Amino acid sequence: MIGLDTNVLLRWLIDEALWPEDSRGQMAAAKQLIECDETFFVNLIVLAETVWVLQNPLRQSKQVVLDLVDRLLGASNVVIDQRDTVIAACAGYRAGKPGFTDHLIGHANRQAGCRTTVSFDKGTRRSGVFTRLDPLRS
Repeated sequence: MIGLDTNVLLRWLIDEALWPEDSRGQMAAAKQLIECDETFFVNLIVLAETVWVLQNPLRQSKQVVLDLVDRLLGASNVVIDQRDTVIAACAGYRAGKPGFTDHLIGHANRQAGCRTTVSFDKGTRRSGVFTRLDPLRS
């Protein structure tokens, strides 16, 4: 099994039209690597970074992000770290707020035995894995 870094995974997943011209050689190398007869490992940090890049600099929609994560989950040559956690994060993200990475954090903490995850983020209020921590008034 070979672990993938975020920059390799992104170049495998995204269309060349979205990535700067100077990375064509990197895209070709990433796609050639992925086409070999290997199994690839994507850890939670790489997945979170990948989603961040897709949503922020690349401005991809929620549906595109979910489609790409689903594509990874369905790939026969990709092993996703804490697969059940990622599936739960996708389900929560599909259902509404907060963002994918918030759901990933909350569900990873739940799988680690946490009763809840506290956050100041108002968007986590509706998630069943977070408890909103109210700021103290001074």
